[in-house]
Amino acid sequence: MIVTIDGPAGSGKSTAARRLAERLGIAYLDTGAMYRAATLAAIRRRIDLADHQALADLVRDIDIGLDCGRPGDGGQTRVFLDGLEVTRDIRSAEVSEKTSRVAPVPGVRNELVAHQRRIGAELVRAIGGVVSEGRDQGSVVFPDADAKFFLDASPEVRARRRHQEMAADGETITYEQVLHQIVTRDGADRSRAVAPLIVPDNAQVLDTSGMDIDAVVDWLADRVREKRPR
Repeated sequence: MIVTIDGPAGSGKSTAARRLAERLGIAYLDTGAMYRAATLAAIRRRIDLADHQALADLVRDIDIGLDCGRPGDGGQTRVFLDGLEVTRDIRSAEVSEKTSRVAPVPGVRNELVAHQRRIGAELVRAIGGVVSEGRDQGSVVFPDADAKFFLDASPEVRARRRHQEMAADGETITYEQVLHQIVTRDGADRSRAVAPLIVPDNAQVLDTSGMDIDAVVDWLADRVREKRPR
C-alpha cells in the first residue's frame, strides 16, 4: 500500500512517517531530501536561484540517490548526490533557507516528482508498501494513495521543534531565526503556483501541537489499519 503524509515544516511529519513505516513494516520515502539535494547542488555550482532554466537543467544533469533502507533498520534515509553521500550536508541552515526557492521551480518539480513515483513503485514491488512524506505527496505525487494524512501545528511549536533538531545537529541558529524561516517557508509553500501546500482530497488532518510523537504515530497507525487491505 501507499501512505502519504503531507504538512508544513516542523509539523512532525518526517519523524512520524519514519516511525509509522517501521510500525507497518514498509518503506519510508523522504521526498524533501531530494529537493534539499538539488538545492545543495545549486549552491555548490553557484547557480543563480532566480534562473529557473538553469535549475531545471541542473536537476536533469545531477544524480540524486536515496537509500531508504529496509524495515527494522530504524528507517534512516541516506542521501547521495552524484554518488557521494550528502545526508548531513543537506540539513544545513543555508540549504534549509534556500530550498524554498528551488522547490517551486516547475522544471525542478516535474523532474523530481517523476523520480519520486519511480522510487515509490520500486519500494512497493520490493517491500510491499511505502510511507511517502513531503508537501505534495497526496495531492500530486500519489493522488490515489491508500491512506492520506496532513499533519499541522502552530508556527511557534514547529519552530521550537526544528530549533531543537538543528541544535542537536550542531547548527548555530536562534529560535527567532528558525521561526522566521518557518513563517517564510509557509508563505512560499502555500502561495506557489505549482503544487502548493494544501490538504489533499480525502486526507485526514491532525494538529500535532499538543501531542508527543508516540501519540501521533499511534493515531496514524490506527487510521491506516482501518484502510489496509486484509
